[in-house]
Amino acid sequence: MAEPYPNLWRRSREEEYDITDYYILDNSFKSSFYQLDFNTFVDTHTKEAALRVSPSLVSLISYSGEKRIFWASGIVIECDNVNGTFFSTILTSASLLRLGASENSLPEKFKVEVILPDGSLCPGDIIAYDWHFNISAIKIQSSAPLPTADLRCLDDTIQTIDTSGHFPLEETSLRLLPRSNLFKLFPGDDFIALGRYHSEPYELMVAPGKFSINSCRLDCKELLRVNCKITKCGIGGPMINLYGEVVGINFYAEDFTPFLPMNVVSKWWEHVKGCREYDRPWLGMQVIRLFTAEMDELEKIVRKFPNISIGIVVEEVTPESPAAFAGIYPNDVIVQFDGKDVQSCLELFEVIWDKVGKRVDLVVLRASNGARLDLSMVVGGINTGQFNR
Repeated sequence: MAEPYPNLWRRSREEEYDITDYYILDNSFKSSFYQLDFNTFVDTHTKEAALRVSPSLVSLISYSGEKRIFWASGIVIECDNVNGTFFSTILTSASLLRLGASENSLPEKFKVEVILPDGSLCPGDIIAYDWHFNISAIKIQSSAPLPTADLRCLDDTIQTIDTSGHFPLEETSLRLLPRSNLFKLFPGDDFIALGRYHSEPYELMVAPGKFSINSCRLDCKELLRVNCKITKCGIGGPMINLYGEVVGINFYAEDFTPFLPMNVVSKWWEHVKGCREYDRPWLGMQVIRLFTAEMDELEKIVRKFPNISIGIVVEEVTPESPAAFAGIYPNDVIVQFDGKDVQSCLELFEVIWDKVGKRVDLVVLRASNGARLDLSMVVGGINTGQFNR
């Protein structure tokens, strides 16, 4: 197998915590969201949604020995009663577990502290982490139950006309809402990035913004983006909709906030709970949604296939990968995979997740010669510590 290459979407972080009085970095751990001017004015609907989630929103600090190495936010997703003792699971970023952005192992004498909304401090135990998707699960113990967040998966097959009928759901006992009831995305939808500050008064941090159809232009193609800005202590916090449902886990970029959709996070968590160890599917190609492709490439595709309306565009193919062996080339458009129409990266992800080691058929449109190709490939698998795509 070719040498794994690093996940470029993981941005480097400030290694030094010292900040001068004159120059406060808006991407430092010491800065609250509210040091960014556009987060200081929040409307009523945004406040109401954020307050629904705030009881489940925590801050986390990681240490190597006595040295603090990372500050993050996280969200409580489960709380189990075991003989009167409550064990809660927190989702956050795996950046919390690293000494540096390129490190892929836990530091020596590593520990995590979790700060609850009231300022209470709990030691955290690492349940699982995935360097590839940059997510982790932390468990804490408490004498009283902690509120858990409602989770919502997304439908990112973008439409331009709102036919979904966005409305609040009826109360349900399920925390992960049914797969048939996805939250339909539209460009310009309102979303809110949340974080919990790590020092008194442990404030709820809110960064409202609009969903953007544009690609994050980062290495992880499952990432979506909202045009809001957070600071680095918001890494690992939830992205929510206006109904107070968690739709993803936030990361950091300078000009927007990328987030990993709950579709990916929930699949990962289901596998972790079921078998702990697993092989993640690997195709060896980078793909993007059809209409987020560069204009010159999109024009070539539409010129050859004027009625095309669905598909994902292949940007890169890794040598000696399942995609390469199947005969897939850059700028090919995949319109069917395993007998299903494919309109987005999330749809492809969900189709391949349980297909490791299996042969699947796919239909590809090749703009270079106008051909429609019926191909097949065996879905590869990689260990959770590797970075191949």
